[in-house]
Amino acid sequence: MSFYSKEIHRTYDEYGPIQVMEEGKQRYMTFGNDVEQSCQLINQPHLLQHEYTRAVLLALLMSTPNKVTVVGLGGGCLITTLLHLLPESEIEAVELRQAVADIAFDYFQLPKESRLTVHIDEGFEYLRKTKSHRMDLIVADMYTAEGIDQQQLSIDFIETCQQKLNNKGWLVLNYWLDHKLEDHLASALLESFNHVYLCNTGGGNWVIFAGKGVDTSKPIIDENKIKSLSKSAGFSLNKFINRLTVLT
Repeated sequence: MSFYSKEIHRTYDEYGPIQVMEEGKQRYMTFGNDVEQSCQLINQPHLLQHEYTRAVLLALLMSTPNKVTVVGLGGGCLITTLLHLLPESEIEAVELRQAVADIAFDYFQLPKESRLTVHIDEGFEYLRKTKSHRMDLIVADMYTAEGIDQQQLSIDFIETCQQKLNNKGWLVLNYWLDHKLEDHLASALLESFNHVYLCNTGGGNWVIFAGKGVDTSKPIIDENKIKSLSKSAGFSLNKFINRLTVLT
């Protein structure tokens, strides 16, 4: 955000302030600081603006998920895009703060449709207690005003996600670059998943892709989907594909 951003909405809950800022054709959500929790192009809400959310879409080249769980809603920008790109899929979001979910619908054009369910709950707790073991894709993006939710850095969280995925499911994790992937987390990922990939998004984040039951004899990326998915998403996925590295 810049000096020219204007505040169009502010509210408070038990966790602190939530602001909606606008600058030109873009709208932002912040938690009372300069960190953008969400960014949206107002006239094209399905066109992702943050590099890390764009990188997350590589998961759609690794599988075609029918059941998607996103932990950490924010403005719902990623959810809006997934609804656009996966017209047959069921998508659920887990968000700690009711006020954040309300703003996502009221200010960030999050669609109200039958394929989308939003749970107001603590993300890790929801995953632990849900009886579902058939998720195709889990995207973990739990952040607070202070940074990444520490639970997302725990071995228990990694293992819980692995248990809730189906036999060919994928876990996608968003980490800031200043959170080095510590040895215990790298070990937990490699022990829980068949293959793990890292992507330096170029925007200050690592996105980690952990596949369960991946057939490593085949290319991890379905090259037949790249052109059509890039066209539908509105940007080229090739630069993110080129940044994928294997965690060993």
